[in-house]
Amino acid sequence: MKLGITMPSRTAPLSRIPDYARMADEAGFESIWTYELYRNPFSMLCTSALTTSNAELCTGLATAFNRSPFEAANAAADVDELSGGRMKLGLGTGVPEFLQAFHSTDFQRPIKRLSEYVEALRRSWAYLAGEEVEPFNGTYYQFTAPPINPWGLRDGVRSDIPILIAGMRPQLLKLCGAKADGWIGYLWTPKFFEQVVLPNITEGARSAGRDPDALDLACEIICCVHPDRDVALARAKKHVGFYIAHPVSDVVAEIEGVQDLVNGLRASMMQKGLAAFEETPEELVELFSITGTPEECRQKVDNYKALPHLALHTSYVPPFTAEESEDCYLQIIDAFKR
Repeated sequence: MKLGITMPSRTAPLSRIPDYARMADEAGFESIWTYELYRNPFSMLCTSALTTSNAELCTGLATAFNRSPFEAANAAADVDELSGGRMKLGLGTGVPEFLQAFHSTDFQRPIKRLSEYVEALRRSWAYLAGEEVEPFNGTYYQFTAPPINPWGLRDGVRSDIPILIAGMRPQLLKLCGAKADGWIGYLWTPKFFEQVVLPNITEGARSAGRDPDALDLACEIICCVHPDRDVALARAKKHVGFYIAHPVSDVVAEIEGVQDLVNGLRASMMQKGLAAFEETPEELVELFSITGTPEECRQKVDNYKALPHLALHTSYVPPFTAEESEDCYLQIIDAFKR
């Protein structure tokens, strides 16, 4: 199993990101992840590339529908160039509410749009590498090489950067198998992985004549480590509650038979706001996170051996401060350094 870690970039000073990446690289983590909220994940990985030499640099995730495929292709190529070919593009649709409120677009027909996006992305990389590229004319995205480009092309390390599609429901998982190089998920459980993720990714891959065993299947798992187990548990409750309350998590909650607990948490959130997550049931914490003392957490990682690529997810959601998230990150590094 490949072991990675996510950097706490929501509130940390941007100047700390290269240091976070260096720490994880020196500690032996095989992949380092950052995510998109307000800050640009590509720029953070570019600075991380300058302080690392071994770990893969991954967006977990970057959002598609708020930028053109060509812009995303160049941003990923920047990271790939600076890192010597260590970039992996974890790609998601984007949050529907943000797309409408901030990006002047919508969430209509996300499967078809994301499928076309991947087609345009790959053509962009091929074109920039000097290859002959067939035009693509989709409903939402197009790519046609201009007849004359006086600016020339760009130097790059690779003409095709690995794409990991984020998805939790069957249709996105099938798309992942059919067109992506891997999958990125969250709130993993063995039952969810075996009953939903693997069958749908396998179906999608085989329908496209691809080998499902060749895909990089990765998942970000909330990890709260602390010598004081009570501190670790209190932190995990806030993060797990924040995640499980979102409707996209229902597919996992239903399979695990905890939908009533999730619905109760949502009802409490309507009354207490974010404070409700401090009372997230311990059953949900145990099910959806790696939480406890360093020794406990190292033992719990053994439960994820069926997962090819595990990214330990540092707590960062509100109301975590930059200082608290940094401590969460450093505790993970100290517990899992190799």
